[in-house]
Amino acid sequence: MNNTKNYANQWDISAQFFYEKGYYSWMAQRINKFQTVVEVGCGTGYSTLALVENGHKVIAIDKNRDCIAKAKQLLLNRGIAEDSVIFVEGDIAEDSFRSRITSTFEFDVVLCWNVGSYWSKEMIEYYLPYMLEYGLNRFQIVQNPESSYSELILWETCRLAKAKQVAVHIVDRGAETLNEQNDPYYKTLRDEFGYKEIIYANQNALTISKGGRMLATNGVVNTENFLDIVFVSILMQ
Repeated sequence: MNNTKNYANQWDISAQFFYEKGYYSWMAQRINKFQTVVEVGCGTGYSTLALVENGHKVIAIDKNRDCIAKAKQLLLNRGIAEDSVIFVEGDIAEDSFRSRITSTFEFDVVLCWNVGSYWSKEMIEYYLPYMLEYGLNRFQIVQNPESSYSELILWETCRLAKAKQVAVHIVDRGAETLNEQNDPYYKTLRDEFGYKEIIYANQNALTISKGGRMLATNGVVNTENFLDIVFVSILMQ
C-alpha cells in the first residue's frame, strides 16, 4: 500500500473517533460567527462533516488525493448537499496554490485542525526549502520532521488568511492547556501577521494511537491504544 493510502486509512480511524466523541463539533462551535471557511487539510472528511453540520460552507483543501476521495464518499454517504463543500487538491506550501485560493474564492476564516502527514526521505527533501524559508535550520528539521512540517503548515495557513485579510483558526493537540500566560508560540504568529487578539479555548480529550494514526513525539512512536490529550483552540482575528 502506498504512503498516501496508508495515511488516509490510518487517519480515517482517528478522525472518526474524534467525530463520534464530539470533538470536531466542539472545534466548529469555536468559529460560529464565520460563514464560509477554508479548511487546510480536510483529511478524510470527518472535520468537514462537522463544519457543515454546524452551518458552515466549506472550501476543503488537501494535498492527499486518497484523503479527498474518502472525504467525498463520506459526505455523499451522509447526504450532504454538493454545494455545501468545494474540494480542492493542492499544497498550501506552494505560493501559486495559495494565490489561486485567494483569487478564486471568498471566505471569512482559514482553519487548520490537527495538522499531520506521512513521512519519507522524499517528503523531507521536497519540503526542505519551504522549511528553510520559514526559518528552521537543517538540524531542527532532521531531528523532528513532523513538528517542523506542522510549524510550516500553520505558518502557511496564516499567510493564506492574511493575504485575504480574514481570521485564522488553529486547533492543536497537546499535553496541557494553553492560555495567554503560557503560550510560547502562537503569540509570535499573531505579532508576525498583525492580528489584534487571540482567543484561547481548551478541551480535554482522548485520542487513538495504536490502531489509528499513531502519534510520535521527537521521533518516538507511542503504541498505547488511547492517550489523554488536550485540544487547544487558537482563534486569531
